[in-house]
Amino acid sequence: MTLTGVDTVAVIVSDRRKALDWYRDILGLPVAYIAPDTGHWIEVGPSRPLTRIHLCETSDEEGAGGPSGITLLTDDIQREYEELRRRGVRFLSPPEKLDWGEWLAVFVDPDGNEVDLKQPVDPSKWTDSGSRLQSLP
Repeated sequence: MTLTGVDTVAVIVSDRRKALDWYRDILGLPVAYIAPDTGHWIEVGPSRPLTRIHLCETSDEEGAGGPSGITLLTDDIQREYEELRRRGVRFLSPPEKLDWGEWLAVFVDPDGNEVDLKQPVDPSKWTDSGSRLQSLP
């Protein structure tokens, strides 16, 4: 058996409709799939084989947010940071150049799930344009 990549990353949310609005309208991720009967299974992100985010609603009365382990890629972190802040996204840290050669900023979704926004110091070294997060409109 050979693993070839990640299909979806599950994010626990308290309200799938609100989460869909936020990931689609604020982050600008396209809707990839919504189950036709219940809408319980929702995926946002690029076409396969690239990784998508699966929004998982929970009935937990204390809230749903938690560690999500999502990292979004960009080739202009400062522009994305400013645009997302303008759209009301709450960042836990601004873009910071890290010792290993990447820029990183951390923000949270409405349920408190932390999301990393990452850019290498030299984006021209990225050769697979399909792995980049598209610029926000």
